[in-house]
Amino acid sequence: MITIKKHNLLEQKQYDQPVRTIVKDIIKLYKSEGDGEYYLPEELEEDILEYEFPKFSLSVELILEPSDMIDDFIVDAELFREDNVISVTIKYNPEKKSKITYDLIGELNEIVAHEMRHIVQKDRTEFNLEKPAGKGVDYYTSPEEIDAQVFGFRRMARITKRPFTDLVRNWFRTHKDLHTLSDEEQEIVVNKLLDYNSKI
Repeated sequence: MITIKKHNLLEQKQYDQPVRTIVKDIIKLYKSEGDGEYYLPEELEEDILEYEFPKFSLSVELILEPSDMIDDFIVDAELFREDNVISVTIKYNPEKKSKITYDLIGELNEIVAHEMRHIVQKDRTEFNLEKPAGKGVDYYTSPEEIDAQVFGFRRMARITKRPFTDLVRNWFRTHKDLHTLSDEEQEIVVNKLLDYNSKI
């Protein structure tokens, strides 16, 4: 009989190739383009509107925004569940474009895996996906969000070979403008993520 931990590891590995493919295509456009809105895979493969993977299909809207007001880069994403579209926004300092690519790849692995997990969650009954996405401690500690965050951070930990705990704490420390949590709320969310990760 397969253990829960082994099952979760096998499940995570099923999404390695889809995440790798999408991140590779995003980076290809990031390196070759400057400012603008792009649709993947269509931008790189004419007439192909969606990525087709064994368990799901999706497309990606990529928004590139160069800005001298940013030190290195900011990545944010959201999933449009009805259409399986992941919208990824990369704001970056054009003067540091090539220097930040490695760190950008790590963060893209986390965010794409996270949003992809939400697509997979649609087929499961244990999550309530009807409520709108939001911000705040209630949003970040909701079961579906904890599950997706852990999934994304595990992917990032494997890619960057950095400890899961360090990545989680660092992300919440450096992304205060995105999550808008107080220090106390941040600690609540981090502890829930670490606890969930230890159990699966």
